[in-house]
Amino acid sequence: MHRPAALAPGVPAQPGAGAGELAWVEGVSLLGMCVTAVAIIDAAEHDRRLASQCGAVTDPALLNCLLGLPLGASVPDLVAWAETADQPPGVIGRDTDGITVTRRLTAALAIEDVLVAAPVGRELRAVQDVSLFARFARRWVVTTKHRMPEPILLEAKLCGVGILGPSGALLAGETPVTREMDAWDWMLREKVYRRWLSQSARGYATVSPARATGEATATQAS
Repeated sequence: MHRPAALAPGVPAQPGAGAGELAWVEGVSLLGMCVTAVAIIDAAEHDRRLASQCGAVTDPALLNCLLGLPLGASVPDLVAWAETADQPPGVIGRDTDGITVTRRLTAALAIEDVLVAAPVGRELRAVQDVSLFARFARRWVVTTKHRMPEPILLEAKLCGVGILGPSGALLAGETPVTREMDAWDWMLREKVYRRWLSQSARGYATVSPARATGEATATQAS
């Protein structure tokens, strides 16, 4: 998707105070569609993953297990110890006592916005498609038209979807999202992170033989 030359209100042009790097991640496959994600990279977690050779982790069952553990604290959890037997130290630490684990993985980015390109005549379908991200991020449809028919604008309003015209002109506003991260939200973030790694000059993802992590190794780009 072509990035709008001028961003509409609500679509970040730069990170907020104290935030990490802003990334426009194009060509991400999420919920069965190709989208552009606007994300804030957690530089500390990204650097930690590079140092520990741990890339994107996309297994929802593993992420759900990790969410049940406090970050950075050693806790006795026999179930988590057993379920993470094949995970590298960059994901979770496992004590030799056979019960104590330490979660080391946290989300490497936050998804701020999801944008879907709307071909001419498919604007209504694009609004309906991007509305599926209502739990996860602000939603936007990018169109080449300068004006939208009233039924499409009404549907966008009902779905909380913003519409961007040429050069980022705001044709319809979006509804802010209030959410608490769950395993599915984290999985979407990891998929965006995997794509960002592959297109970023800072690094790229390589496939690891680890069963659950999917892409579990990231190396510094040369």
